[in-house]
Amino acid sequence: MVPAADFRSYYGRPILKRPVWRHDIPAYFFTGGLAAGCALLAAGADLTGRRGLRRAGRLTAVAALGASTYFLVNDLGRPARFHHMLRVAKPTSPMSVGTWILAGFAPAAGLAAAAEVAPGLVPRPVGRLAGLAAAGLAPALATYTGVLIADTAVPSWHEAYRELPFVFAGSALASAAGVGLLAAPLDEQGPARRLAVAGAAVELAGSHRVETRLGLLSEPAAAYRARADRRRGRGRTAGPA
Repeated sequence: MVPAADFRSYYGRPILKRPVWRHDIPAYFFTGGLAAGCALLAAGADLTGRRGLRRAGRLTAVAALGASTYFLVNDLGRPARFHHMLRVAKPTSPMSVGTWILAGFAPAAGLAAAAEVAPGLVPRPVGRLAGLAAAGLAPALATYTGVLIADTAVPSWHEAYRELPFVFAGSALASAAGVGLLAAPLDEQGPARRLAVAGAAVELAGSHRVETRLGLLSEPAAAYRARADRRRGRGRTAGPA
């Protein structure tokens, strides 16, 4: 009878340091994905003449982006650190790339939302171009956070680099679809319903692969608390879908 293995170094220290992220980072992941998904939904609604769905998507995108920026800056500790990250561009750094994606997405989403709130100041064609620009950056905004955590030293995240962008993208689409279902008129909700089903399917399929493909590295997801949280999350995603 062999006791359970205790993965520690020779010096009595954990092999990996605990991530220093606080609650701001999960909130940043969610709100950033929500902003990206809503920008995509709003652009599609604009091109198909669904004004109520477009308005809900644009306004929620800019509100979620503001919340996302707050959570990121709060985690960094000093607002100047966000500014300092814009002084260089490092394609090999997911954080640097993500900062530039945010810097490009924010003015486009803000201008599109301004076209809804103050149509006299921002003409409709300008709002449409801004909305399409935000939608063009939305896939990168929704998925770069998956690349970010896969680029860390945590093995269970690092080895899931193929699946994590799909998990984050599916979550973003499903969250944005929820906004459309809550805020848009009933006769405009068809795309939001289809997006909810598609986003939930992508998220659940990606999560399932993370939980089953990695062998030993999938064990943290099978721990009691993680398993219970995951089961609740799956039910709250699959049930409404």
